[in-house]
Amino acid sequence: MSIKKNYQFNTLQSIVNLIFPIITFPYAARIISPEGIGHTQFIFSFAQFFAFLAGFGIPIYGVKVISENRHNVRALSERTSELLLFGLGFSLIFTGAYLVSCSYLPQFFSNPLEIGIAALLILLSVLNVDWFFSGLEAFKFMALRSIVIKIIGVLLLFLWVKTPQDALYYLLFLVFIHVGNYLFNFSYLLQKVRLTIRGLQFRRHLKPLVLIFSMAFATMLYTTLDTVILGFLTSNYDVGLYTASVKLTKVAIPVLTSLGVVVIPRASFLVQQEDWKALEKLYVKSFTFIVFLSIPMSIGIFLLRHELIYLFSGVEFALAAESMSILAFLPIMIGLGHFVAFQILLPMNKNWGMFTATLIGLGVFTFMSFMLIPQRGSVGAAIANISTELMVTAIYFMFVPRLLLLSLPWIKILKAFLSAIWFVPIIYGLQYFFLADAISIVVLGILASIAIYLLLQYYVFKEVIITEMIKMIVDARPFK
Repeated sequence: MSIKKNYQFNTLQSIVNLIFPIITFPYAARIISPEGIGHTQFIFSFAQFFAFLAGFGIPIYGVKVISENRHNVRALSERTSELLLFGLGFSLIFTGAYLVSCSYLPQFFSNPLEIGIAALLILLSVLNVDWFFSGLEAFKFMALRSIVIKIIGVLLLFLWVKTPQDALYYLLFLVFIHVGNYLFNFSYLLQKVRLTIRGLQFRRHLKPLVLIFSMAFATMLYTTLDTVILGFLTSNYDVGLYTASVKLTKVAIPVLTSLGVVVIPRASFLVQQEDWKALEKLYVKSFTFIVFLSIPMSIGIFLLRHELIYLFSGVEFALAAESMSILAFLPIMIGLGHFVAFQILLPMNKNWGMFTATLIGLGVFTFMSFMLIPQRGSVGAAIANISTELMVTAIYFMFVPRLLLLSLPWIKILKAFLSAIWFVPIIYGLQYFFLADAISIVVLGILASIAIYLLLQYYVFKEVIITEMIKMIVDARPFK
């Protein structure tokens, strides 16, 4: 399947991922209090941390391995079997570690049922084989599967969560969204390869897995463990506020990384073929795409933070707007960081650069978290989060080959900023005229901002990516 078709299907999945939390989180937030959301998210995030450990870098490393062996049926089956057996061992080890940890932490003493439900996330993580389908560039299957699971998830949420006492069912919903995907994936994987235990060589994976896991572990500490640290150092209320701000600021990030998911296996293949000209062309388009979308996203989220919190979380979460003003610029940091780390450094086997950046990021995050969170709660966590992302992304760029770095169209950043700065008078004007009418401010603000941004980019800065994106949407006949 062409990279354009892959992107179309991956964009469909990203749109579903964008709409899904817009439907589910506001519904749950209005029924369950900030304390209830915080309590549930704390338990879920703690289990997520161990589920990540159980992956041991396979979700990242596996894409590259499958991409390199996808045309050799025997090698594909062997590599898949090797990685799955690795994953099985780690899932059992870290499920046990999670249960032991919970038995010693007072925050979990009164929640044995919730602990058991969240443990499924770790135990079944071995079945999380998105890496297999990404390596095969099977984005059509991944998109359709995601839609099915999320539709079922929404129905279950509406059936289960009806009163403030239904926080347990909200946890079940969160776990189902992940475990449902795992089971769906693995059942289809069994139709694609023949698993075996004969002639396997685990040693060839050990060194790259340890390095990638070390890098990914450091990243995990400052991207997911922020909620856990906040829960240990403050209260469920602060966790609830932080969860609301993070979910809203990150809701559009799957759209930014959607092209990257498609580019990773293609970039790995081009590096292997040493087709540097095609690779540079691919990177220029990807960089342009991320800059074109991330800058207006961040500025828009910052300007509309109060209205977005009110609409999607409710008045009880109003204080989350302060941390959201800081986190609003995560789309830029994460978009560029994902581009450099996973589209450039990983395919070029510059894993040491990724590890160095994330190790420094871990140090920055740990220091800032323990300095700021006890005094400033969710705002302190937000400052630690954005500072770490900025530091890590800057260090990533230091490891990009100089010629490639110079070939990127940096002027696009200035053009995007000059086009998006007009959001300020538009949204401030709407806030002045409509006052407390949050719906009108958000709807009119987004529509007017998109219109002025596209007009300036197309007619003033002659941005060709607009034409390419429109053509891609028009040509997406499978979606009609």
